Amino acid sequence: MRAGVPMAALLALTACASSAPMREPTGDSVILAKQLTDIERRSGGRLGVAVTDTTGRLLFGQRSDERFAMCSTFKLLLAGQVLRGAASGGPSLRTPLPLAETDLLPHSPYSETQVETGELRLGFAAEQIVKVSDNAAANLILKATGGPPNFTRLLRMTGDTVTRLDRNEPDLNENVPGDPRDTTSPAAMARSSALLVYGDYLNSDYRRMLRNWLIDSETGRTRIRAGLPPAWIAGDKTGTCGTAYNDVAFIESPDGGKYMIAAYLDRPTVSDDAANALLAEIGRAVVENPPE
Repeated sequence: MRAGVPMAALLALTACASSAPMREPTGDSVILAKQLTDIERRSGGRLGVAVTDTTGRLLFGQRSDERFAMCSTFKLLLAGQVLRGAASGGPSLRTPLPLAETDLLPHSPYSETQVETGELRLGFAAEQIVKVSDNAAANLILKATGGPPNFTRLLRMTGDTVTRLDRNEPDLNENVPGDPRDTTSPAAMARSSALLVYGDYLNSDYRRMLRNWLIDSETGRTRIRAGLPPAWIAGDKTGTCGTAYNDVAFIESPDGGKYMIAAYLDRPTVSDDAANALLAEIGRAVVENPPE
């Protein structure tokens, strides 16, 4: 949090941002907007979606400028920052990250297998925060790269003025209503993710590496990707806070269409499986009514 700005003022600013009017849909986006409104109604929660092209240009948005808890979707951006740093004079991907049993957190499947070695390697840690959303690895990366303040600073340098990380795992998952800490907007996340997957923020080798990590990710098989036709290519990074179900995905059609989708479902009243199925419906809706 910025020094000198009281929490009440920040909450007021967040409330104002959340009340901003939605973009007026046109063409096929009218159908898409109706479908997403129905998905939100059936979820019992609040749904924000942004669809961009490969340049990060917003093609469709519904509650796309409202703030949502990132949960583990921040790990996509963190992995991108690791790769960028390795290519520009920062820590090498072979940099050792000391690991002790006290560093382990719930859902740290990769770190648990490495604790006897006493370390992780930065590159492998970045890979595993994307593929399996390893929480201990994410904290070790943050510790080695300047923590949440530097994560946010690097995003500001790319033009993302919205996304912010304030805490480590697991505290960043708190998701108190109106709290701007550890939040993003669907539009900001989609733009920042498109910069990593399709833009020039990463060199071609590291861009390909990140893309493959997203394709191999194990956590999102029942979310956006589950709604796509078999011939489509996709990769994603999920985030789940218990009260939030999120997914950020790139999707590519056989005829060359490419989109970045950021979907944030906050406080649904349905079951976990039903929430995942609704995120799959979002993927299907975008495929059937692609915005332009």
